[in-house]
Amino acid sequence: MKFTRLGLIFIAIFVLSAGEAWPGPVFDRVAKSGVVRVGVPYNVTPQGFLGTNGEWTGFEVDLAAEMARHMNLKLESVKINPKTWGPMLVRGQVDAALCRIRHTRSLESEFDFSVPYFFDSRQILVIKGAVKNLSELKGRKIAALQGSTAEKAAMRLLRTAGDDAAEKNVTSFPDRASCFMAVGREKVLGWIDSGMILLEYASKNPGRFELISASDAVEAVAMALPQDDSAWRDLINFTIQDMAADGTLKKLYDKWFGPDTPYSFPSRGSIEIWPE
Repeated sequence: MKFTRLGLIFIAIFVLSAGEAWPGPVFDRVAKSGVVRVGVPYNVTPQGFLGTNGEWTGFEVDLAAEMARHMNLKLESVKINPKTWGPMLVRGQVDAALCRIRHTRSLESEFDFSVPYFFDSRQILVIKGAVKNLSELKGRKIAALQGSTAEKAAMRLLRTAGDDAAEKNVTSFPDRASCFMAVGREKVLGWIDSGMILLEYASKNPGRFELISASDAVEAVAMALPQDDSAWRDLINFTIQDMAADGTLKKLYDKWFGPDTPYSFPSRGSIEIWPE
């Protein structure tokens, strides 16, 4: 049987650690069974969704398949969504979760994370051609999710554009559907949120909307993992890094987020590849 470099690392760690305590339960189970259970979204476009003919497709669907292939493991894809991935990971129903998960301090108490595989940033969704640069925001209304950090970000952008009535011109809505509806009905000029969120909503009416960058700050998107399983985390990290090194990740990114796709989103960062 032929093994990849990652496969040999996997076997070496498992053999050398037999009888020791440090490999966590996920690494141990995956090593013995040869099967990895990855939680992947089924209702989040374009990360994972059901296509017009019912096929399960998306960037993270493809990513899970390629990661399993690079690790020489059989993939068992498990349907998750933004509300269920956490509880399912805690209960051990999945070994890892892909669901456009931002690596934040607030989640560190419950989960571990891989190195980033996607770099998001704050964007503004507008009707195509409605605005060319951020200076045109002055005196215009911007939608934001109520209680989110995007509210303050919108105020800062308006002030930077010279708007003395910035607080009044930020219109807060209780949910994202309402923000999107306000833009579509032209009650506000745009809606500020994370790029991945806005891409999903823009896809509901292809060609009508576009995104403009609202910040240079990058938000890391990573695979969520069980805590206290360093061998499993290392293997996941090595896999992502090897996929970056051999071009697999770029190929997937270009397939889903390249300039000629419905979800065009220029990459905001690069994956750090640790030396061997």
